[in-house]
Amino acid sequence: MAPRRRASARQRNKRKLVIFAVELVLLCILLVVFWGAIKLSKINTEKTDAAKTNEDLSEDALEKMGKYTTVALLGLDNRSNGSYETGNADSIIIASIDNDTKEVKLASVYRDTYLMVTEDGKYSKINSAYSRGNGPMGMVEALNRNLDLDIQRYVTVDWKALARTINLLGGIDVELTAKEAQQVNKYVNKDVMKVTGYTTDNVAVEGPCHLDGVQAVSYARIRKGVGDDFKRTERQREVIQKMLAKMKKCGIGTLNNIMDEVFPMISTNFSKTEILGMLGDVVSYDIVATKGFPEDNDGKSMGRSGSCIIPISLLTNVQKLHAFLFDDEEYVPSVTLQQISNKIIQESGLAPKPDEGSN
Repeated sequence: MAPRRRASARQRNKRKLVIFAVELVLLCILLVVFWGAIKLSKINTEKTDAAKTNEDLSEDALEKMGKYTTVALLGLDNRSNGSYETGNADSIIIASIDNDTKEVKLASVYRDTYLMVTEDGKYSKINSAYSRGNGPMGMVEALNRNLDLDIQRYVTVDWKALARTINLLGGIDVELTAKEAQQVNKYVNKDVMKVTGYTTDNVAVEGPCHLDGVQAVSYARIRKGVGDDFKRTERQREVIQKMLAKMKKCGIGTLNNIMDEVFPMISTNFSKTEILGMLGDVVSYDIVATKGFPEDNDGKSMGRSGSCIIPISLLTNVQKLHAFLFDDEEYVPSVTLQQISNKIIQESGLAPKPDEGSN
């Protein structure tokens, strides 16, 4: 057997360089993981039990929804900062994210929609489900109950968190009507600056306008005399779309600032691992469609609940919602949903016309 040849000094140095390079790569990976862990530790993640869903949801509906990540995006109007335990959710947006294509669809649930807001059978405006159900999980379960959904994740923000994020992104550009500009100035001065603690100037008159955080929050809030809640939810979805567009183009420094400053301001039950994965996919997300819910509706005063939006009928509106969010054209409503729909028809006296179908 021939004796082994000793490696030359050049070969030994080359081997050391390879080992050093591998160690350097591993160190960089560890630093990135450590940096991510520090950032994620700032967010208020809540450990929650699984949200209740209608037990009679069909297996087919659950299978189709399982191809999407469905999230409740909740904006509070409680005139305080960081108080996420109670209050009314005046912005209620359901986001469905296709797990394969990363395409996103947004559906705003009108805040005054008359639905079953508590598990024990109380009917009122859906925005009250947040306070009646002890916070975000109460709202999530109300959405699941009334819309035959299986939402398990939520993100809750208040005015200050939203305003700060938009400021860090450098603001957003919108086209304002003269009436919208007037109302934005009104809300800026009336309460948004007071609640958030941020100051700003009045916006320009109608036309193209660059909005900072406070102005954009005010833009998302205006309602009376400017399209009511129907147009307001459109503006809220527009703000989200423009924020995502800017986030996809911003640098690592901006993302770092958002994680440092905004993460401590929001509340979510996404796990830290899930958040890290979603941040990695942010450039792949594409909002492809938005709408309001219920699509077919009418207004009526419902006793102590006041003026409400009545879905006509809830059954047919939810069928359209599943077709929109999950491309489920053959969705079959649960018996629970049919019962809730019938109850709303009974209490409101508003039902589909015979040629529109009924439940």
